[in-house]
Amino acid sequence: MATGCGFQPLYSHGSGNSSHVVNQLSRIQISPIENRSGQILRNFLQDKLTPSGVPFSPTYKLTISLKETRSDMGILRDSTSTFAKVKMGAKYQLINIETKNILDSGTVSSTTVFNIVSSEYANLSAQKDARRRTVRIISDLVKERLALFFLKNHK
Repeated sequence: MATGCGFQPLYSHGSGNSSHVVNQLSRIQISPIENRSGQILRNFLQDKLTPSGVPFSPTYKLTISLKETRSDMGILRDSTSTFAKVKMGAKYQLINIETKNILDSGTVSSTTVFNIVSSEYANLSAQKDARRRTVRIISDLVKERLALFFLKNHK
């Protein structure tokens, strides 16, 4: 790695700012999120933010509300569609547990598509996979936003 370029990994476990970010992320308690997509999102976030397990004495609480829409696209003459779009938006808040202050908040969104075929089972499986891909992207975006928050506010 070039030493004079100013590049510093955001999530490394070494010393300095990146170590601070990883430490702060591991102190986040993730509140339950409604519906199945919310459960999957919470699991992804727990794996990304607190890979060593739920924090014993959390400093922060992360709350998320998730909104999901499905739109059929590519409408044919017989009123059937050839693919569908799954869009999710997540509003998050990072709250200091002790002071109850909202430290950071924001909205992230992601969209994926899947093909619609004649098999109903294949359609259900494709929609489930599209939903899972969308949720994974949402979890990555939330982690990035939180990491940047902790990096900017490191003293």
